[in-house]
Amino acid sequence: GIYTILSEGHSNNVSLMFLKDTPEAYILSLYWAYITMITTGFGDIVPLTIQETLWCIMSMYIGVVITACAIANLQLLVTNMDAALTFFQRKIELIKRYMHYRRLPNSLQKRIMS
Repeated sequence: GIYTILSEGHSNNVSLMFLKDTPEAYILSLYWAYITMITTGFGDIVPLTIQETLWCIMSMYIGVVITACAIANLQLLVTNMDAALTFFQRKIELIKRYMHYRRLPNSLQKRIMS
């Protein structure tokens, strides 16, 4: 468990005060780590019981997973849009090369490209 040392002024009286048992301390430590890493906690609303703390940890974890999936989907969307543009530009370049290879007149090349 977690204890604190209490001393009485300049006297040699030292006592230990029990604060939390080990499982509860670890759960509270996990809560603090998650709330710090996710940066959602401001300290104004805190869980009061271990059940509330566990619920907060799980809901924060689920929220992070959902946010990560949303960001990954947006990144995939942007990547696919860029891939389509790259594919289109490659096709245009191949058409230009083919027209040059066949020595098409410039006026016909401009009509094809427009």
